[in-house]
Amino acid sequence: MEAFMRLVDYVVEYESEFSAASKDISKNALVMQQDELREMWCKAKAAHDDLNSKGGMSSKDYALIKKKFKIGGQCYIRCMGAMKDMSEILSTPKDTEKSVEVDSNHSLPPCDTDVFKGDYLSWPTFRDMFTAVYIKSKRLSPVEKLYHLNKKTQGEAKVIVSKCPLTNDGFAMAWKGLTDMYENERILVETQVDILLDLPSIDKECSSSIKWLQREINSCISCLTANKVDIGNWDPIIIRICSKRLPQATLALWEQSVKNKTKTSKWEELDNFLTDRYRDLEAIERAKKSSNSVKPVSAPTQNKYHNNSHQNRFGAFQVSVEKSTCLMCKSADHKLRSCPMFLNMAPADRIKFAKRNNRCINCLSFGHLVSQCTSAFNCSTCHARHHTLLHVGTVQPSSQRGSSISSDEIPSTSRQAQQRRNFDKSEGKPTVVQSCFANSDKGVLLGTAQININYRGVTYAARALIDSGSECSFITEKLKSRINLPVRKINAQVSGINNTVSAQVKESCRVELRSPIDPLISITTNMMVLPKLTGNLPTCHISALTRQAFPDLTLADERFFVNEPVDVILGGDVYPHIMLDGIRKNVLGSLLAQETVFGWIVTGRANAATPTNTCVSYHNKISRKKQLTACGDLEQMTKSVRKRRYLNKYAKKKPLDSSRSCHFYANLCCSI
Repeated sequence: MEAFMRLVDYVVEYESEFSAASKDISKNALVMQQDELREMWCKAKAAHDDLNSKGGMSSKDYALIKKKFKIGGQCYIRCMGAMKDMSEILSTPKDTEKSVEVDSNHSLPPCDTDVFKGDYLSWPTFRDMFTAVYIKSKRLSPVEKLYHLNKKTQGEAKVIVSKCPLTNDGFAMAWKGLTDMYENERILVETQVDILLDLPSIDKECSSSIKWLQREINSCISCLTANKVDIGNWDPIIIRICSKRLPQATLALWEQSVKNKTKTSKWEELDNFLTDRYRDLEAIERAKKSSNSVKPVSAPTQNKYHNNSHQNRFGAFQVSVEKSTCLMCKSADHKLRSCPMFLNMAPADRIKFAKRNNRCINCLSFGHLVSQCTSAFNCSTCHARHHTLLHVGTVQPSSQRGSSISSDEIPSTSRQAQQRRNFDKSEGKPTVVQSCFANSDKGVLLGTAQININYRGVTYAARALIDSGSECSFITEKLKSRINLPVRKINAQVSGINNTVSAQVKESCRVELRSPIDPLISITTNMMVLPKLTGNLPTCHISALTRQAFPDLTLADERFFVNEPVDVILGGDVYPHIMLDGIRKNVLGSLLAQETVFGWIVTGRANAATPTNTCVSYHNKISRKKQLTACGDLEQMTKSVRKRRYLNKYAKKKPLDSSRSCHFYANLCCSI
């Protein structure tokens, strides 16, 4: 009996202790206390049943046990009920339905959908995203959903939505109109099949190209499967489409990997092969990149570029770059007029050789006739319009015969004298030859973009001109030095309009381009290094109001209308990799907007902010440095006895200052 009384007292005390400490209890502790109380009451009941079964108790003891058991049972029920109520309170979320209804004008969730422009391919994505974010939201009323639908549509889709009234009933009408218009399974399937059949071929063994081809094919397969098209037996068709677009080396490796040559393969096998292939190429590209960034260019590599007689042609602003080699002996160490083989020929044979190779007989350059030659120098013997080396009856060069020529034996034409006078008046300023083709108050916008250049984990910003007429890409020497890019030596010429040589290229570097709007995009290309690429663009003052014509576009150059310098020219070698499908024509009547990986670029004629009469021209500058460089091309002849004696005799007659000396050396070298 004492044990029963003690167990009932434990239950009563437990109930009083729980009521005092219930506010600070956790959910897991509450479960443990429920189990403990249940076990304690079970023991009290077992003791009560044991007393009743024994019997022999007095009526007073029996009444006491009954009363004690009743009190213990009431305490157990109250305590267990309180525990269950507390458990439900801890399981209920803090946000109630009432608070949700009060906060009706909530901020949009971070997950949102893109603007729908009426594209059938993007309709399934827009439909599901808009349904998840807006339609299924209990916080938005139908009229609010219609408001957001109106904001999330453009073009033809926006026309359908805007025709519906901005009311609660209008949303159902607008959504039904969009569904009836773009829920076209046939068009979606045909579009995916067209994409699959029109995939371009890959000509270069590149990891990114193979990865792109694999991703496009898998995307088409996923879309066809989502539209319930049975493609279970399409493996031979898909493999054939893919294999015809693979580069030769990759295709050969795939054929080698096929174990059974008599049975058709599965697309899953080719898909796994392409994954391994582009990963191998990525590893090779990383190894080459790491090797190029650590190891300097060795001497044999430099000779490779200097001695290669094959002419590689590139272009910029519809121009070309070619390696400068001697036409006669194919050497890169000298030009035709300094070639020993050419100097050993008779004048008549030299004339025949020049005409047979379409060379100007006055300056020995390629690309024009003597009637179109702009050189100010003629034959130093007879003053006719032909080169001195082509003068019939002329003496052999001094390097051949060792004879000397005095200053009185070198005639000077009137054009040469006039050029000297003009040079003296300009006090050594460079001579500028201009070819003007425009004189208007209309401005022309060229496609410019703000790009990022990544080198050793550091990103550098630059302004680029996107020019599809250029066969290669260029970078300024200033930007190359700021980034400290490694270079390799080359020997090339940049020739432009009228096939005139406008610059000499001596260095090239490898550049990794990144997009400011998409960090995952990476394009690596070789760039020629030049001191200056072009003038500031645009060449005239464009109204800043032109920016307002593109309110919904992410422009590649937010300051496209501001006259600023250009650091990089992206040519045709990277043009296909940076251009996307987006295009807008006839903006403001004459502008064209094109989508690139850097954003949208703007080209075309635009009204200038103020009328200008600036002449737009292509020009070449002949500076002292270039004149002295011309002398360096005839270094062997300047060391001859004839030239030393002539210079000594001239110096005794009249001392030369620095300006006249530079001009005198240039005229002397060009006339020989």
